Amino acid sequence: MADAYYIWRLAEAAQQIDLLAGFLATRREPGPDRLAAPAECAGAGRAAVAAGRLGDALERLDDLREHAARWAGHPHHPGEPGAAEHDAQVWDYAKDMLREERGPVPTYLPTARDILWQLRFLQRRICACPQADAQARADAHYLAGRAAMAVEIGHLGAARRELRRLRALAEKHAGDDGG
Repeated sequence: MADAYYIWRLAEAAQQIDLLAGFLATRREPGPDRLAAPAECAGAGRAAVAAGRLGDALERLDDLREHAARWAGHPHHPGEPGAAEHDAQVWDYAKDMLREERGPVPTYLPTARDILWQLRFLQRRICACPQADAQARADAHYLAGRAAMAVEIGHLGAARRELRRLRALAEKHAGDDGG
């Protein structure tokens, strides 16, 4: 499997290319070739992403950003999303790329539901535990998020590993409350 960070960067480029291409397709510039340059940049960028050529995709993305910069004051200009919003948008692209790379994965819905239920239970339990400090709560959110992402892409083995780590964290902070 390709490096997860590399896939994330490709997904980020794909998401930004689609976003800027969509915005630029609605802008009207004088002249007969008003959409040619942004549309060509977007097409080349999408082709680079599909071929796994991150450098080329980022170059086309820079070209699209230059085209979009002329419309910076426009009320519908996409601007820069917040970090959490950006990650959520890119994650959707990355999931699709990971699913495509791994091929069809048999989905065991009862198992996946059980893992997700246990994740939520343990995460809440750790966060509600008076002995858990801010770092333990952050670790609980992080581990639960990683496991949930693994379930989303059908990698139940990875989800179970993160669930075991979350259980160990819960046991460490259980204290005297019977947990």
